[in-house]
Order: sequence, then C-alpha cells, then structure tokens
Amino acid sequence: MTGKTKKPILVGILGLALIAAFIGYKMYNKKHFSVEAATPAASLSAAELHNTFATDSATAQSKFIGDETNHKVIEVSGEVSAINTDQQQHTVIKLKTATDGAFINCEMEGSAGSIKAGDHIVIKGICNGYLFEADLGIPGDVNMNRCFIKK
Repeated sequence: MTGKTKKPILVGILGLALIAAFIGYKMYNKKHFSVEAATPAASLSAAELHNTFATDSATAQSKFIGDETNHKVIEVSGEVSAINTDQQQHTVIKLKTATDGAFINCEMEGSAGSIKAGDHIVIKGICNGYLFEADLGIPGDVNMNRCFIKK
C-alpha cells in the first residue's frame, strides 16, 4: 500500500470515528421520557378501558398502546380494589372494573402514598395490553406500568 492510498483510508476511519462519537454523545444525553409530565392520549374510567379491550382488542391496542419510541400515556380513574407488591417489590394498585374478577393492574413508579382499598383515584401510566385466558373462562386484566397517582 502506498502513501496515496493510506491517507484517504485514515481520513475515512477518522471521519467514521467522529460520527460514532457524536451519535454516542447524543444518545447518552437524550432527554428522559417522563410519564408524570406527559399529556395523556386518553382519559377514561377503569370500566371503560377494560370494556374496550374485552370487546375489541385490536381497536383498543391502536388507541391505547404505543411502541418503544412513542409511548402512549393514558389516564384511568376508578375505585381501588387492592394494593399488592409484585416479585420485583413494585407496588401494584388494582382498580375495579365492571366485570367480576377483572382488574386494571397499575404497577407504580411513584409512591402509592396513603391510598387504601375503596379510594377513588386517577392514575396516569403506560398501557401494556390485555391478558386473558379464554379457555379457562377467566376474565382478563389490563396491565399498565410506570404509573403515577395524578394530583
């Protein structure tokens, strides 16, 4: 290899390294998505949310579920049925729906505070979808994560 061919190759490698460094810097300093500060795409009751998924899951998914880069934050109001802790030690608030045995499961990112069963609250979070077992006749639950209690 002669000196004439080495120089363009080195300049190309240096250019690619600078581009990679710039992209890495931008990704590292990317603004964090805040569910708490986001404007909700929809605001509805727990019964309405569950009924939408139970009757037309495809429409509900397009309305309430985003993708990895475009999160759809929704606001759900309802009566607290129970407050539990999952295996990862996250607080999960279950909101009652119009269907017996079906709940809106809200995995909290923020504090649940002094919320107790029977309280009416409004929760803002990201909807993950609807889980049900049709073969066993078990009503499905709608799952949400990164939830905050609206103040």
